[in-house]
Amino acid sequence: MKLRFPHPYSLIAILLLFVLMVQARLWAPYWDTRNVQAILTWDAMGYYLYLPAQFIYHDLSQMHFAADIMREYGPSGSFYQAAQVPGGPEGHLVMKYTCGLAILWTPFFWLGHWAAGWLHYPQDGFAAPYQIAIAFGGLLYGLLGLGLLRRVLLRYYSDVVTTLVLVTLVLGSNYFQYAVFDAAMAHSALFTLYALLLWLTVRWHERPTRLGALAIGLTLGLMVLIRPSEAVAAVLPVLWGVGSVAAARQKLALLITRWPDVLLLGLGGLLGVLPQALYWKWATGHFLFYSYGDQHFSFLHPHTWDVLFSFRKGWLIYSPLLLLPLAGLLVLWRRHRAVAVPVLAFFLLNLWVVSAWDIWWYGGSLGQRALVQSYAVLALPWAAAVAWLLEPGRRPLVRVAAAVLAVLLVDLNLFSHWQYMRSIISPEEMNRRYFFAVFNNTMPTQADYNLLDVKAHLPKPERYYRPQSLGKLDFENQAPDPASGISVDVGYYSRQSFHADAAHAYGPAVAVPLESAGLRPGQFVRASCRVFSDYGAWGNRLVLSVDRAGKPVVWEAIRLQNNLSVNRAWNRVYFDVPLPADARPDDVLKVYVLSENASSCYIDDVQAELMKPATDW
Repeated sequence: MKLRFPHPYSLIAILLLFVLMVQARLWAPYWDTRNVQAILTWDAMGYYLYLPAQFIYHDLSQMHFAADIMREYGPSGSFYQAAQVPGGPEGHLVMKYTCGLAILWTPFFWLGHWAAGWLHYPQDGFAAPYQIAIAFGGLLYGLLGLGLLRRVLLRYYSDVVTTLVLVTLVLGSNYFQYAVFDAAMAHSALFTLYALLLWLTVRWHERPTRLGALAIGLTLGLMVLIRPSEAVAAVLPVLWGVGSVAAARQKLALLITRWPDVLLLGLGGLLGVLPQALYWKWATGHFLFYSYGDQHFSFLHPHTWDVLFSFRKGWLIYSPLLLLPLAGLLVLWRRHRAVAVPVLAFFLLNLWVVSAWDIWWYGGSLGQRALVQSYAVLALPWAAAVAWLLEPGRRPLVRVAAAVLAVLLVDLNLFSHWQYMRSIISPEEMNRRYFFAVFNNTMPTQADYNLLDVKAHLPKPERYYRPQSLGKLDFENQAPDPASGISVDVGYYSRQSFHADAAHAYGPAVAVPLESAGLRPGQFVRASCRVFSDYGAWGNRLVLSVDRAGKPVVWEAIRLQNNLSVNRAWNRVYFDVPLPADARPDDVLKVYVLSENASSCYIDDVQAELMKPATDW
C-alpha cells in the first residue's frame, strides 16, 4: 500500500518547527513598540520603504513623510535609508537598498494596510498591523523555504536524515533569529530563494525544459534584486552535475544543445533585475547606480578570519554546529562529487564576497548574518555528514557522542538567541573578554557589561576592596542655570542634577590631583555616577581620564546604557581602571560624563573612589 505521505517524519518536523517559530515570535512580538526594536527598523525599513513611499504617500522622490515616521516611531538612529541623488535637484533622494524584498512584501503590505483601516490604526505604513503582517509574512516565507529544502534533500537522502538536518539547521544556527525575530531582513527570504534555486536546478538537470530554465533565471534575478552580491548563486546551476572533466564536457555539450534554455535563463535574470534598473534610471538618470556611498568591497583584502572566528561576529564562534556541514563537504566530495563541486565552489566564492565587504560584521546581528541564506546550500553537505553518522557500520559510541554534542550545541544556540533578545549579547560590539564573561550567564553584572568598553577589571571580587572617596559632585549647592546644565527637573537625593544633552556635551568633572590624594601607579580607581532617562541614556558615556599638562595620558569610558538600566529610574553606573605605571604626582584624575550626539539624560553623584585592597585595612 502506497503511503499518502511517503516521507512523514520530515513533514511533521517542518510543521512542528513552524509552530515553534510562531510561538517564539509571539513571545517577543515587538510590532507595536515605537522604537528600534520594532519589525520595520534599521535596514529592514530601507528594504520596505518603497511600499509606503509609492502606495501611501505617492512620494518616492523626496519622501517628505520620512521625518514624521522617524519622529513617531523612531525606527533607527538616523534616516540613512535614502540619500541625496548625486548631482540631482536638492531634496531628491535615492533609496540605499534595492527593491527586491519590497516586491516580496507587497501582498503582506496590502494586508496590513487593510487591517490598519479596519482596526482604526493610522494607515501610515508603520503602525502595528503593518508590523504584524510583515512579521508573519516572514514566517510564511520561512515555512516555504524549509518545504522546498525538504524536497531537495529527499532527492538524495532518507527521510530520517532530512528530518535531522532540518531540525538542527533551524534550532542549531542563527537561521532561527532571521526566520523568526528579524524576518523582515533579507536573509530568511533569500534562504527560501536559494532553496527554490536548488529545487529548480535539480529538476532542470533531471528533465531540461525551457520553462524550468526561465524559472531559474527569474529566481537568480530576484535574488540579485534583493542583494546584488547574491549573484554568486549563479555558480550553482552552472556547475551542477560537474563532478569530473568528462562531466564538464557533457555539461557544456548539453548547454550548447539546449542554447534556447540558456538564453531564456539569461532573459529571466534580466527581467528579475529590471525593476531596480528602471527605478535607478527614474531616480538618478542611470540604469546602474551604486547606492551604498562610501561602503565598498575590498576583494584583495577580505576579512575571512574575522568573519569565521572573531569574537565580534565569528560565524563558527556563534554557530559552532555549522562545523558539521563543513566536515560534510569531505563526505559529499567522496560520495556525490557532482553535487560537491558546485556546493564547494559556491561556498568558497560566497565566503570571499561576504568577507570582502568593508563592514564585515554587517551591523547589528547575532553572529555572522550574511551567511544565513547560504545554509540552504550547506544543507547538502550537512545531510552528507548526518548520513555518514547514521551508517550501519558506524560505532555506537560515535553516534552517541555526536548526538550529545548536537543537543548541547542546539541548547547553546537557543540560549544565545535568548541572550541576544535580552541584549546580553551585544548586536555589534562583542569581544573576547565580554564573550566569556556572559557565556552561559543569565544575569551579567555591571562589571561584566563594562568589558564591552574597557579591558581592565578588579583583579579580585569586589568584596575584597574598600572604596575610599576621592571626590564627588552632587550638584545640590549649585544654582540652577540652563546655561550650565544644572537642572531642578529631577535629582537623586535632592531635586537637582546635571542635564546632559546636545547643548551640554561635557559634564562637570571631579578633578583630583594624584599627589594630593596620595595615589600611586597601579592602584585601581572607580568612576561612578547616577543616571536617569526617559527612554535610555543611549550614546552617553562615563569618562575617567588621567591628564598631564592638560592632555590625557589615560582615557577610558563606558556607556551609561546597558541591560541593567531601568527607564525613569536612577541607575548607578561604574567601572574600575588602574592608574598607569608611569603616573606622575602632578597628573590629574578626572571623572565626567560625555554626551556628544547622545540622547538626553540627567546625571547625579559623579564620583571618583580609590578601591583599596582589604589587606590595607
